[in-house]
This record gives sequence, structure tokens and C-alpha cells, in this order.
Amino acid sequence: MTDVTHIEAIHYETNKPVNIEIANGYIVKISVSDHPAGPDGLFVAPGFIDNQINGYRGVDFSGPGLTIDAMRRAVEAIRHDGVTSFQPTVITNSHRNLLERFSSLAALLRDSDISQSIPGFHLEGPYISPETGFYGCHPVDFIRKPSWKEFSEYLEAAEGNIRQVTVAPELDGAIEFIRLCSENNITVAIGHTNATAEQIRKAVDSGASVSTHLGNGCANLIDRHKNPL
Repeated sequence: MTDVTHIEAIHYETNKPVNIEIANGYIVKISVSDHPAGPDGLFVAPGFIDNQINGYRGVDFSGPGLTIDAMRRAVEAIRHDGVTSFQPTVITNSHRNLLERFSSLAALLRDSDISQSIPGFHLEGPYISPETGFYGCHPVDFIRKPSWKEFSEYLEAAEGNIRQVTVAPELDGAIEFIRLCSENNITVAIGHTNATAEQIRKAVDSGASVSTHLGNGCANLIDRHKNPL
């Protein structure tokens, strides 16, 4: 038996009333309505997509022992705040710990309720700037040069679900690493970097396409002209 619910709302783009038909938890139809929106003043719009969430409501995606119940709580809270898809983000750590984190995250994707909101994971580091002021909360002892061989192990542990990686393009081997990521359909973000404009241009030419919290990963004091921004 199909459980059908009708909700009256305002369409975000047209500002006109619409009727939303929901069956078994899914929106199956949105149609123009002749009735004014309900008293709750609901709007219907596409959900937000967040490509970097390190944790939510006390749940740390980089922490040890991440359980399915904890991830479900985080997913539910994130959805409640309007984000329908997001990438759990793992930060710089030891090689062993990163393998464990991605293996645990991959196992959680076997839960269909969780996987509906998680298209993949984001590795923020460990291939970032070790210079004071640029690595933020990342443990500097584990920051290292990009290695495709090492990253491939993380990708295998994650069962192919790493969709994005944040890299500082000034590091030795970074440009080649960015090229290999791009060739394997992995989005490369520039972040936690003190790269020159020329180094950033080379990174973009090699496939880097976004930035991880632009400005927030910079030192407090930077040169007026020669800076990553």
C-alpha cells in the first residue's frame, strides 16, 4: 500500500504555490497549486551540497571508532539543516590511521540510509603546507609530500569512494599528483597552501578545480601581492 502525502509550499524560484506529492518518503510530483501555501510558510528548493564537513553535532569523521549509529545521527542532523548531500572529510593523520578511517567510512556506506546522502569522501591533507600558519589544526608531524602510491592505498581502503583531495601545489611532486587525480576523476582542491600564482596556475592546468576554505587556510599575515589569493 502506497502512503501518499500532499504538502502545500512556495516554489523558491517562481514564488508561486505548489503542491508536493510524497510517496513512501520520496517526492514523486511537484505541481502548480491553486491554493495558497499553508500557514507554516514552507518553501521548496534544491538541497544544499557540502563538499567538506569534518564532523557534525559532536561526531568526528576523522575520529577512531566511528559507529553506524553516530553517522546516522550526523546524517540526520545535516539533512535537518538543509544539506542533502555531503562529503565526510578526513584530515591529515598517520598512514595507518588514514587507512583505518577510510575502511570504516566505506563500511558505513553499505547502510542505504547513509549512502543516500554521501556520494563520496574528501581527503583534506596530508599533502599540505608544513609552514607555520598554513596547516591550521592539521597535525604537522604527519604532513608529507604527495604520493600517488600512498593515495592509491587510501582509495582502495575507501573502496574507490574518495571523490576529492586537498593539496598544496607548491610541494614536491604535487603537480604530477594533481594530474593523476584528475585523470582518475578525483576532484583536486587547492588548500592550506603558500603557493605562488605561477604554482597555482600549473595546478589548475593539471586539473585542480576548486579551493578548500579559501583564505582560512592562509597565514594571518601574508604579502600584499605574492599570496595564494
